[in-house]
Amino acid sequence: MRNLMAVALMAVVSGSTFAGPFGLFRSRQNQNGNGVAQAGQSTVVVSGFTSTAQGVANHMASILRIGHFGGNRGYEGVGCGNSPYAAEMNCCYRRQMQPREVGIAQGANGLWYACCRY
Repeated sequence: MRNLMAVALMAVVSGSTFAGPFGLFRSRQNQNGNGVAQAGQSTVVVSGFTSTAQGVANHMASILRIGHFGGNRGYEGVGCGNSPYAAEMNCCYRRQMQPREVGIAQGANGLWYACCRY
């Protein structure tokens, strides 16, 4: 019985590497020349995506969720919308502060994802 429980536990732990926002074996959106990730393009995960606002926007577009992933010393706002402008204006603090860096990417679902760093 203990062996069966150990095998089940290993299956659950190894299965979690495929799940969640930091899944190890998931394809990510590729960035084209104009700085916007287009649906249908994928590439291998590159570590350090949090070093730029565009990297964070590309990551959010690839996982189809907004979130804060660290890598910023100041304030950061993230947002989503039906257009690049709407996504940027939906970012936290965007109406109160002028961003020093903005990244925008389109997800496979057609929505736009933005990251503003202040």
